[in-house]
Amino acid sequence: MKESFPSPEKVSKDQVIDTYRKFVERGITSPDALDLDDHEVIEANNLFDKWQAQEDSNDERVNFEKTKLYVDAGFTGPNYLEDVLEWLMQDADNVEKNPDDPDRTQLRHDMAQEIKKIRNLLRKPETE
Repeated sequence: MKESFPSPEKVSKDQVIDTYRKFVERGITSPDALDLDDHEVIEANNLFDKWQAQEDSNDERVNFEKTKLYVDAGFTGPNYLEDVLEWLMQDADNVEKNPDDPDRTQLRHDMAQEIKKIRNLLRKPETE
C-alpha cells in the first residue's frame, strides 16, 4: 500500500520576509552578519530555500524579487545595500526595452523604483 504524503505548503515571499525581519528588529543590518549556526537563522534560510525552489529561477521578475528580498525585510547595512544596488543596476541593464511587452515594461519600472529606494537609503545623489 502506498503512503500518501500531504503536498507541501506553498511558501509566500511575505512569509520569508517576516521571518528575516525579526533579525533586523534585533539590530542586524546585513544578512551577511547572520549566524549560520543559529537555529532561527537555519529555519529562516530553510524557508527562503523552500520559497526559492518553488519559483522559476529563469524568470526575470523572480530574480528581481529575490534580489530585493532582504532589503524588503529591512536589512540596510551600507555595504550590503551597495551590493544590492550594483546587482539591480546590472539586471536593469540586461532587461531589454520592449514597449510592446507590458510585463517587461513594468519590471523595468519596478527596478528603477527599487534603485531609487536604495539610493535614498544610502543617501546617495541620483545621477541621470
